Amino acid sequence: MHLRILALATLLATLPAAAHAGGPAPHYHLTPIAIADANGVYVADINEAGQAVGYYVDADFVNQAFLFDGRKVITLPRPAGRDEAMATAINDLGQIVGYATTVTDDGALTTAMLWNAANPADYTVIGDDQANKLDPADINNAGVVVGLASQDGAFRAFTWSQAGGLVDDGVPPNGPDSQAYWSAINDAGTIVGGWNAIGALTHATTGRLGTPGILPIADGVDAVASMAHGIAEDGTAVGEMDVDGSGNAVPVTFRDGVARAIPGALLGLSTGGAYGINSAGTIVGRAQDFATLSFKAFVAVDGVAYDLLQQSDGDAGYPYLLKAAAINDHGVIVGLGRVGDFEVGSFIATPLAGDAIFADGFDG
Repeated sequence: MHLRILALATLLATLPAAAHAGGPAPHYHLTPIAIADANGVYVADINEAGQAVGYYVDADFVNQAFLFDGRKVITLPRPAGRDEAMATAINDLGQIVGYATTVTDDGALTTAMLWNAANPADYTVIGDDQANKLDPADINNAGVVVGLASQDGAFRAFTWSQAGGLVDDGVPPNGPDSQAYWSAINDAGTIVGGWNAIGALTHATTGRLGTPGILPIADGVDAVASMAHGIAEDGTAVGEMDVDGSGNAVPVTFRDGVARAIPGALLGLSTGGAYGINSAGTIVGRAQDFATLSFKAFVAVDGVAYDLLQQSDGDAGYPYLLKAAAINDHGVIVGLGRVGDFEVGSFIATPLAGDAIFADGFDG
């Protein structure tokens, strides 16, 4: 019943940010996460200490999990018998999750991993059962890991902790072909993610740590394309949803069972999604138009969405940005940008202090 109400919010989301009132515009300095001879760098997350994780494609086109500690990039180790690795999330204690894989003629062998920034040369295996392959997506400050477990190619949501071990959270009660996956968990134990029938649209979900059940995160999400990607400590989640039934998913917040489009977040493009939110309510994500292969990274502050590249004091060598992936409580953003014609690079966008020189933006 909220779809008609939210159609107005979708219209507002297509308007330029200047049409909305808000506080002072934010400004940033972009710094590449530089890795020598890499054929692509894909950052995934950042914590309060400014440590970032992800993976890079090395000179031999092998995926390597990495930790950026604020000064240098550290390649994270993987078990013997695993050819590649990816890091997907880091918490404020420096615990890092991800997975290592080897592709064989019979499919991929997968090992779920836990590293620690305090001792990045070591690791812990948290899952190596090839009948229940774990793909971690997030870890909170209590060390609870969430993600998807692949069982014969079908996905089931899972949680894992050192104390409680692996918990199969299953799938929503939507028929035998449904599958589910968690994307993020906050310290209060609220989890968000999505479900879909095989070959069909995704739908945004939520759940509680220790409580059985995978539920719709907001009214209308099971009727249209939707997905939840991140969650703040106050329970506000972010993601995407086709709020007006047009077939175009737009960046949204999910709060108290209601999805709301983020005003201006499309930046003039057709679709998009929100991926991260911090304690101040600043949201980051991506706007896109696949018909024209156009992409922009957005940051939404105090109800106003901005093109992150336009709010930066230089482009750091990126002709355009592909995505703002995560943000910490200091307002530091990590994301992806285009390098050359085909490669992907990663950046850190650091907020610039209020200075009169920035009052009217940057000169082109």
